[in-house]
Amino acid sequence: MPPSFDGTPELIRPKKGAVLWELTVHDPSRNDLERIVNVYDNPMVMGIEIAVDLAPKDSTGAASRQALLIETFKAVAGRFRPEDQALWGYGSRGGVSAKNGLVQPLERRQAQTSEQIIYGNKRGFMQAKLYLKTRDQNADLPLEEHVVRMELSMRRGACMDERLGLDRAQDLLDYAYRATFTKHFRIIKAPALRNTRRLTPEEIARREKRMLRAWATAGVAKFPVGDDLPEDTFHSDERMIAKRQRAQLPQGYYKLLRDQVANAKIGSALMNLQRRMRA
Repeated sequence: MPPSFDGTPELIRPKKGAVLWELTVHDPSRNDLERIVNVYDNPMVMGIEIAVDLAPKDSTGAASRQALLIETFKAVAGRFRPEDQALWGYGSRGGVSAKNGLVQPLERRQAQTSEQIIYGNKRGFMQAKLYLKTRDQNADLPLEEHVVRMELSMRRGACMDERLGLDRAQDLLDYAYRATFTKHFRIIKAPALRNTRRLTPEEIARREKRMLRAWATAGVAKFPVGDDLPEDTFHSDERMIAKRQRAQLPQGYYKLLRDQVANAKIGSALMNLQRRMRA
């Protein structure tokens, strides 16, 4: 049995008959990580999840809280843009249907609150999610604990990469969470035209009209990722990115402006995590 933890521990056998088990600790404290380092001889990090939750700050009535959560989800869904800073190309991207679990494209519509928005495959090195969290540990949560959750999951292949440097449990202590991960929770304020100097007023007006219509239709999903994909992007991901681009606006005509206020708040949340993991 594992030692006592401040967080919630769970022992998992990766596959039937496996000799080695995996230990998962939900919401670990610094003391938990130190226990893992000392008791298990600084084991490998097989995966990590980092989440940023959004919820009403002040107490409100049930109906008002639910309406505000739905409004927040819809606002963030059209602006959540982790893929520009991904270390790996996000091949799978869309809204996961609550009915059949299939990934539905978002390039021609806004996400529904019943959907889970994903960037990346569950079995890939890295995956980002956005969803309305109403359940935990297979049980319904009370309304006052419902949140809009942005989540970043990294498997072993990402953790051990030198760009993240989370190979062993010891690496999770005193880690630069804010500097490393804020960009993976990026929120966009609005699109803007790019390279307008040589355009006629008529062409500027035409592009701007198209841009605003696209933004209202599908938010960030209407705007393609840049040409400079990471060199280790899988060919299958490149094909899926190319397929999405056929429903998106032309490459190079537009740019996406960061929401500095929202991203600063996300950075502050990750800084709080960073402080908790310091000695």
